[in-house]
Amino acid sequence: MAKKATKTQAKPRERDKLPLKTKVIVLTESGYRCAVPNCRNILALDMHHIWEVSAGGGDDPSNLIALCLQCHGLYTRGTIKAESIYVYKAMLVAITRAFDLEAIDRLLFLESCSKDFLVVSGDGLLHFGRLIAAGLASVCQKSNNNWQIVTYAVNISDKGRQLILAWKRGDRTRLRKVMGGPIPGGNASRGVTDFPKYPGVFVMAATNITVDTFEITGSNGAGSRSG
Repeated sequence: MAKKATKTQAKPRERDKLPLKTKVIVLTESGYRCAVPNCRNILALDMHHIWEVSAGGGDDPSNLIALCLQCHGLYTRGTIKAESIYVYKAMLVAITRAFDLEAIDRLLFLESCSKDFLVVSGDGLLHFGRLIAAGLASVCQKSNNNWQIVTYAVNISDKGRQLILAWKRGDRTRLRKVMGGPIPGGNASRGVTDFPKYPGVFVMAATNITVDTFEITGSNGAGSRSG
């Protein structure tokens, strides 16, 4: 008796063990903290695939984000939305490449402070120089003792506060509006960039903090880029 032919279905790609180099890149990008702005946990961190492995997502650092165990669980249960993950990744890439690894935490710190809470010397002011130049923080002189002891108050600017708010809410449309320019995933007829396969993830250029897109790489090395 002839056996019935059975259809063979391709198995989804299994999760591979990530190379140490890849883990270090992703962890360094997030400052060895959870990428969720309301968390920023420094305990055990997972490597989360933004484009899921089962859907063909690759192991390139551009497709990975560091999440603590709790936030990873919240994403799995749907409490943290996929769109929010894209915004968290965009902020990490933008701030760490445009400024330095501590800029994100400095912005979060300033956002939590009352007006003129942080008063620094000229040396301390230098740590916020690039954020001030980008319009994300503001500075005013507080005291001047014949130029012997000069102090400055550093505050988050309105633009910086709106940026942090968009980041915490995981709202890429709001984040894009704060930085100016087209909204990823929108209608091209309205002058915005469309991402049919990969939801828009965008970064701010280091020079003028305008927003561009970065690439999410699949298991076959394919990706999507639009500028």
